[in-house]
Amino acid sequence: MPLEKSEVVRAVVIRTCKEFERDNGMIIRFDDNATIVIDQEGNPKGTRVFGPVAQELRQLNFTKIVSLAPEVL
Repeated sequence: MPLEKSEVVRAVVIRTCKEFERDNGMIIRFDDNATIVIDQEGNPKGTRVFGPVAQELRQLNFTKIVSLAPEVL
């Protein structure tokens, strides 16, 4: 089902240009910003994920998104 113009949807940010620091001190920064549209249960509405995702998604119980991603950093 395609999204309508000006429709408000739920989404998960999978990549950000703004750097963030992990608990072990490693700083992660991506080249672009990217989100994935999700439904009320937290499952992605799409079936493909392009590019890497952060491993913190696994800790936040977005395992379906992690399994669709080609690379987890």
